[in-house]
Order: sequence, then structure tokens, then C-alpha cells
Amino acid sequence: MNKLTGRVLADRISKVLNYLKKQKITQYEVEERINYTSLSKAKNYDRYPQVIIEKMSRQELLQVLLGEFGLSYDEEGDLVLSGGEIKSALPSQEALFYIMYYYAFARETVGKAVIRVMNKKKVLIDYRLEEHWEGTYEVVENYTFINAVKVGDSTPVKKLICLFSGTKKYGRPILLGTYSTVKRDGFPAAGRILLEKVEQEHEIREKLNSETDPRVVSYLTNKVFVSKTYTPNSLDELSPDHRIIQNYAGDYVLFYPNRNHELTRAELTIGINSKSNMEIGGLNYVGRTKLLDPHTLQIKLHEGHSFNDISQSSLTIFFNTRKNTTPPFYNCAGISNELEGYPASFACFMIRSSDLNELAQEEVEAFLEDKRNLIFIAN
Repeated sequence: MNKLTGRVLADRISKVLNYLKKQKITQYEVEERINYTSLSKAKNYDRYPQVIIEKMSRQELLQVLLGEFGLSYDEEGDLVLSGGEIKSALPSQEALFYIMYYYAFARETVGKAVIRVMNKKKVLIDYRLEEHWEGTYEVVENYTFINAVKVGDSTPVKKLICLFSGTKKYGRPILLGTYSTVKRDGFPAAGRILLEKVEQEHEIREKLNSETDPRVVSYLTNKVFVSKTYTPNSLDELSPDHRIIQNYAGDYVLFYPNRNHELTRAELTIGINSKSNMEIGGLNYVGRTKLLDPHTLQIKLHEGHSFNDISQSSLTIFFNTRKNTTPPFYNCAGISNELEGYPASFACFMIRSSDLNELAQEEVEAFLEDKRNLIFIAN
């Protein structure tokens, strides 16, 4: 086949699909047979003019279509030709089995459920807590969506599971994603989820009754978000945490001990939107401020702009907002995995930059001299 323009190829793909439709082969079935979910895009050149769609050019896609269904294309007559009747090749009964792992924080454990995918379309979910869910299974490009409803309840409860499946649409051994639903106590919840494929149905009970792999436990533990069940009339009725953090937004100077146990300083900014940044030990840290209790702010920072679970260098400051010990300084504590090359937990002090500027140099030096023997809490 000569190299054709994208518009011409899109037109030929559309003609192939129309020909198959007349043979009672739906576009869904075509996608299933060639493991490709972007036919609607491939045949619509005006809206999707890109050369590669779902890791395949239109010319490659056309060849796959013709080969899968035993067709040919008459370029002279601009017609789709076939040597005989085309029959459906979808399996009548095909099932995929997965063990679904999720964190059940009410029981502080990783829970399990069985997912059965029938004919790559219907989903059955059975929990160990005598819950049964039914729903649909849909693959859209690189993503898999499971939309299920709890069976047997007078008020329907729904669950949406979103998974990344990549280029292999079905049958990956492990799938990662998230779920969103309503918990048994009525609170909206969302969290991480992990699906592990089970090759044989008789292995399901063994998986359910065995200890959960500690790597799965570590990946899922405490990765759940639960929303409150009330509807505020205005933003002012939201959690008061942000108002307390706003009271302490601003620029600060942090005095902390270096590896020689000498007090040195760093610049810290607590943003009104809870974002924070600090320059310390020659490194720039960014992160967020969180209210732990009415008198303690947690400033959690990572080097650069990395917010991964594991960062090259991280720093957490616990900011005690009481100034009853050394006003106008605040007592703080810090934890770092790499502070000036010396991992440690340490005591430190903070002061607003504006307050520091108002102090006489002699007062600052007296404070530093008084605290010069400040030592690490843990080495």
C-alpha cells in the first residue's frame, strides 16, 4: 500500500468499519478483536489530525483491520472487498478474575474482594463482608473503568474504579488505580486500590485466606480520603484549619543547629494558601503547611519541586505557635533525612522576619549565645 495522506486513510478506515457494520460486526467488537479503543478518533481526521493515535498510525491501523477480517481494499474502485462471510469471533464466555486490595481504615487493615470480569464487559464484585456488586467494565484508550452498584440495598450505592491499563487492554497481572464510593457508615470516600490477577478460579479462596503481601500493605495503608457528610451554605462554614494557618502566614527566619552544633539560619515562607517554601543548607525546599492541633503546625517540605513519597531530601518542621518560652521566638522541632549531610532530629527556633528586624543586633546575638549549646535530639 502506498503512503497516503491522513485524511484519505481516515476515510478508508471509516469505509472498512461501515462495511463490517453491514456484516453485523459492531465497532465495539472490532475494537475488542484488534485490541484498539480509538477507532472513533482514527476515522475522524478533522477532529483528530495527529499522525499517531494510541501508538499506531492510520496506515498501520488500516492494515491491521484488513488482515484481521480477511479484507482487501480496491484502490481503483475505492471499495472494500471480502473473500467470504465474516463471522463474529468474540468468545461466548470469557472471565478474568482479580483479587482487589483496598485499605479499610475502620478496621486498620487491608481488605480484599473478588472481581470477576465477564466477556470484558460485565463485572461482579464480591466482598468478604457479604457484599455483592454488579456493574460494567470499559476500556478507554490506556484506562480501565469499573462502574458498579451494590446489590440488595434499598438505596443504591455506587462505586467507580479507575485503573491505568496501558497498551495491553486486558489481562495485566497487576493494575493500580483509585476508587470512589460511599462507605458503610455513609461517608463519601476515595482511595488507592490494587488488583492482582488470579489465573485459576480455584486459587481465589487461597488468596483470600492468605496473609496480604507486605508490599501491598505498605502501598495501600492510610491511602484513603473521607469527606464529611454535611453541605455548607458558604465557604466560611468549611473547616477552620485554613483560618488558623492564615494567622501564621508570612516570612520567618529559622535558627537550627548545623552538624557542628552551631546555630545557623534559614529563610522560611508560609503561604496564605498553605503552600510553604524554605531555603536551607544551600537547598530549596517546597511543600505544604498542615494544622495538627490548635497550637501545632506541621510544615512538610521536599527538595526542589518533588512531591513523591520518596524524595531525595525531605524536611518536616513542627511549629509550636505558643511564644511563652522565648518570645518573640517560637519553639520548634525538625526532622530531616539529609540536613547539611547529617540526618537528624533537632530542636530549632523561628521568628517572624518583621519581628527579627525590630530587634537590636545585641538582642539577637544574646539569644544565639544563650542557645549555642543547642544539641540534636537524636543522632
